[in-house]
Amino acid sequence: MNFQLPDSLAFEAETIDHIPIKHRRLQLPFAGTRTIYTTGAAGTFIHQQVEIGDHLYAEQYFEPTADTEVYISATEPMLVLYGILSGNMHLKYPDGRMFPQSKKRALHYFPAGFSYTVATLAGQKYHSIYVIPSVQLLTELAVSYPQLATLLSLLKRNSPSHDVLPYRKFNGDARNELDKMKNWALSGQANPIYYNSRISDFVISYLEDIQQESKTVSAITKKIEDFIAQVEQHPEKQVNVNQQAQQIGLSPRALENAFKARKGTTVIMYIQQKRLEKAKELISGTTNSIAEISFEVGYTDHSYFSRIFKRSTGKTPNEYRKNGH
Repeated sequence: MNFQLPDSLAFEAETIDHIPIKHRRLQLPFAGTRTIYTTGAAGTFIHQQVEIGDHLYAEQYFEPTADTEVYISATEPMLVLYGILSGNMHLKYPDGRMFPQSKKRALHYFPAGFSYTVATLAGQKYHSIYVIPSVQLLTELAVSYPQLATLLSLLKRNSPSHDVLPYRKFNGDARNELDKMKNWALSGQANPIYYNSRISDFVISYLEDIQQESKTVSAITKKIEDFIAQVEQHPEKQVNVNQQAQQIGLSPRALENAFKARKGTTVIMYIQQKRLEKAKELISGTTNSIAEISFEVGYTDHSYFSRIFKRSTGKTPNEYRKNGH
């Protein structure tokens, strides 16, 4: 990954290859870490990166004193797990899309030459990380986490299209993996093995999050489909949208949105539609009274039912029956 600072910071600032005492707490403890520390009128920028086994690990810290944009580009095709530890960053992509992100992470496929902009605001502090895991690790994990297959396919064929798996919260488990890796006190030949294990667990914690989310979404989708089938089979039954949403695990508004996306109308309007369809069948196919049919399709007040029926068909139930429908 290539990081390009704005001219106000790049050309009017001092750049050194170590971190001063003021920001020493941010220094990575790994041997071989490459550091760029830049400070000037526009603020402070710290970039550190290090190769850990077959992986690349990096951290960036921004402390702007003016609204600043940092330009980031991929020098070659790569899969990058990018995460934001603190600060509300605005990511701008070349096609004009802009995404505010805070304390989230996602696995990206970046084609060679792909670039985006990180917009930061004066007075805030920003801390982000990215990991470029080895292709071997991701290939092994793809057996258990099929979400990886698409990104690996893009990488293997050197696709020119950027793609990203879902953003997920940078949770405590993920932070713990990084903290354990950075606070490892021992030294020697065991280090690469330990660091590789932490990187692997960090990647897996993200994949577990999106896989669990996928299972949850699938379960909710099935519950919504079951609810729709129930309405279609028994439209006469009374439905409380708030209670139904709670049973499914959604807010009432989310249930209404999901229902409308599938059926093009609200829950109540769809129930009314199905009741009227059933009423038409009973009016045309039986000799039951209109009051009986009204009750059978879910209306205790047959006068109210008649008004709704006429509003929908242009005819009263009796007129509908007389016309031979």
